[in-house]
Amino acid sequence: MHKGKFWIPILAGLMVGQLFAESDRPVKVINTVRMGYNDNINTTANGNGSFFVTDIIDLSFRAALSDRTDVMVKSQFNILTESGGNQFYPNLYVMLNHSVSPRLLLRLSEYYRSGEKSGDGVNGANDNKRYNYFYNKIDASADYVLTGRDHLTGSLSHEILRHDQEINSLDYTIIGGAVSWKRDLIPQRTYATLNLRQSNVNYDNRPVNTSEAGLTSATNGYNKRVVYSDDQAFYDSTDLSVGLNHTFNQEWQGSIEMGVTYVQPNFSDSMTTVENHTFVTNWTLTSITNTPYKADNSAHLNPLFRAGLVYSPSPRTRLTGDLSLTYQASDDNGYGGQNTTELRFGAQHDITAKLMAKATARFANVAYDSQDSATGDPTDETSDRMDLELRFTYKLNRMNFLELGLRHSENDYSNGDSWKQNVVDVGWRLELN
Repeated sequence: MHKGKFWIPILAGLMVGQLFAESDRPVKVINTVRMGYNDNINTTANGNGSFFVTDIIDLSFRAALSDRTDVMVKSQFNILTESGGNQFYPNLYVMLNHSVSPRLLLRLSEYYRSGEKSGDGVNGANDNKRYNYFYNKIDASADYVLTGRDHLTGSLSHEILRHDQEINSLDYTIIGGAVSWKRDLIPQRTYATLNLRQSNVNYDNRPVNTSEAGLTSATNGYNKRVVYSDDQAFYDSTDLSVGLNHTFNQEWQGSIEMGVTYVQPNFSDSMTTVENHTFVTNWTLTSITNTPYKADNSAHLNPLFRAGLVYSPSPRTRLTGDLSLTYQASDDNGYGGQNTTELRFGAQHDITAKLMAKATARFANVAYDSQDSATGDPTDETSDRMDLELRFTYKLNRMNFLELGLRHSENDYSNGDSWKQNVVDVGWRLELN
């Protein structure tokens, strides 16, 4: 797997050691051990099941370096053991704030996430294997108070996604900048925003010339080769949106954002050559077909929409709902972008003083438009994903908790093998403050 270079966590680690050496600081450590059964560990149409044990260590702290500067660190280390072996996935979030003046706040943050991808949903790797990846984002922003009601925020960001060599055609690098103006319409209750963001999304390992061979019948076969005219594969996008956030009362809060994404793609033309063969006593070349493909690099507009609602009828109950429609980098190496519609629901309720239940539901539709095709075979494709999870937590005492979790996931592909997955686990959580 690729090795990520992220400097902020290293610097933060040095600061942590110095802080702890000098004085006691608020620190929270959570260790969660879970064991259970996953009936489809590779998320394939005919996946294998396996028992697993996972140890999740969460460490977080927040400290004031001075009266103007503070740092927050959250880390999670996931150690997974199952029939496929042992895996270690670190995750880290660091945020450094500095108040230059009462009007100007500077912020520097880094987010690092690692995990795995598997199954027939991983393009070009339908071999029932799992592959590691990591995602890293650095963000620098400045928040300036213009007036008592007006704030101006500017930010710059750098994101990378890297995979194992077998699926590195999914790698990308995003460089972006954004400006947002926020105005309080009703103090402490309602504010509006005007947002502008510019991004460059570069697919680092596309296009890639490919060759394949196969049988079309018992006596016929073919050789296919796709050759690209150059190695360019990127698009520029501009997001323009307006937003409104409102607190109706102590129970209801809502937000909405509407806008458009203007996309300017730049992908390579290609030539597809197919040689058809017939087998009688030996292979005989019967035909050669050359099909040129000119990439559709015309600019296009895509809708941008986000809405959220929070309902808290009591301190023991919280309900949430979120809907989003966005254009983003593609997770399919045959396309330069994708439209994602996502609906999320969440519910949390304290059944008793010791027993808590939490349920989440996620429904996502990913649409790949032929206009965004990065190969010589432009078609429309879709993917429908559903994730349902229910978790119960029982408090033994101030530090110890027992857990029971149930999860169901499934993914339907318009062109490919769909899959379903069920996971059940029991766990013990220890919290140290």
